[in-house]
Amino acid sequence: MTETSPTTTDTKGLPEKLESLKEAAAKYLPESKEELAVFIRELKECIRIRAAEGINPSAYLDLIKGIIEHLSAYIGINFVSDYQKIEITDTITFYSFQLPGGGNLNIFDTPEGKLVLDTGYGCFFEDCQEMTDNLGLGDFSDVKKVICTHADVDHCGAAGYFEALPLMHQVTKAILDAGTRGYGSPNGKELLEKVYTIVINTISGLKMPDSVILTGTEPLAHRGLFPVIGYVTFSGMNFEIWESLGGHIAGQLLLFEPDLGILFTSDAFINFKTLSKERASYCSIADSMIGSVNVNSETARTERQELVRLAAEFEKELREKGKELLICCGHGAVCRLEGGNLVPAGEILRYRASDFRDKKEQ
Repeated sequence: MTETSPTTTDTKGLPEKLESLKEAAAKYLPESKEELAVFIRELKECIRIRAAEGINPSAYLDLIKGIIEHLSAYIGINFVSDYQKIEITDTITFYSFQLPGGGNLNIFDTPEGKLVLDTGYGCFFEDCQEMTDNLGLGDFSDVKKVICTHADVDHCGAAGYFEALPLMHQVTKAILDAGTRGYGSPNGKELLEKVYTIVINTISGLKMPDSVILTGTEPLAHRGLFPVIGYVTFSGMNFEIWESLGGHIAGQLLLFEPDLGILFTSDAFINFKTLSKERASYCSIADSMIGSVNVNSETARTERQELVRLAAEFEKELREKGKELLICCGHGAVCRLEGGNLVPAGEILRYRASDFRDKKEQ
């Protein structure tokens, strides 16, 4: 947990701490002296802002160092993932991978190739490709469609590594171009949003393609409060694309496959109970740096309540047809509804890169 105290604004030892961070983060910092000076100036201002809100200045710098240490620790032979393998139809298998840090990597393996929904961090791309190959899915050469639900880098950071151009909302593209997750969402935390975005995008290895495919923006229908702004068809699956209300971040997409009963809530709804202690701790870093990962907490609350209502409605309709609803959050396990509670759908398996590399060396 982050050390906080409303009266803790002591800056003793801060210059040394800042120098230590600059050394640890040297390869991630801007190369030009001018850009580095701007970044350090804005970083210091963020430290001042959060200190006034109760975050110890030294602890704020430790948060950035924590991102570096956490992500670096899981690249390569130490890469791990918890995952679920769910048979959707006789020919379509769904895999949801909880990566060591950040959001889930979701893959539909079909006769027509793979559909990837959210990519994870760029720094994990090679490890993810090795993982799918080791698990019998093959590499990413047959990925035909990529969808990025929103502009947080743990959901779109590896998009540029795929041959298929990613589908995203036009505001998501604008946020990525602007370099701050606070774009289009004035909330009084603009500088905090900007500095956090620079830090996490750089450290996690964001790689975006030169071109993307944009969704529509005009409502074609509605699901409760959410406008349906498009459709995605792939290998017999027909997903509705909903536009979120912008509580977590502007331009976030939600997806629903009504016949198969698959609801992707992205980060508008997360079942935190299914997160490991390590993942939950890592997720708390963004909250501590910004104050909240939701650009509008009241709207985010409205979204969660509406998704819970819709999920109960969909579940009732699907059960009448002998089916169940799969709820796929941006983080954590894919779940089903049982007695109004979210429970993991099937067994949660553990992948360790070291297990497979040891076998190859034998």
